[in-house]
Amino acid sequence: MLNRLNRLKKRYQFNYVYKSGEFYSQEHICLHAVSSKTKNIKVGFAVTKKIGHAVVRNRVRRQLREILQKHIPNLKQNYNIIVVAKENITQTNFQALCIEMEKLLTKANLFKDEENI
Repeated sequence: MLNRLNRLKKRYQFNYVYKSGEFYSQEHICLHAVSSKTKNIKVGFAVTKKIGHAVVRNRVRRQLREILQKHIPNLKQNYNIIVVAKENITQTNFQALCIEMEKLLTKANLFKDEENI
């Protein structure tokens, strides 16, 4: 579970990241990132009903949260990030999602330094 300090929760926070942030995409995951004034990194997840019913959506959200939680200590701390799941995310496995997330974080230049990848 992500720490409370590391979560985006409010609609206005999501809207700000969508509107002001930069967009990065892979085959199964999209990422929106914007720098913020806070010291902590904040992460939100968007999984739409197009992916499936509640059980499937929650499973995808848990997987994405687990992948990103592993990388939080290695990420720059003053960013707000939204991870968006694409419709075809259920057709891939966990290891492929881990690799995609690392590629997205590298493309967005969110790692503190490149040796920690």
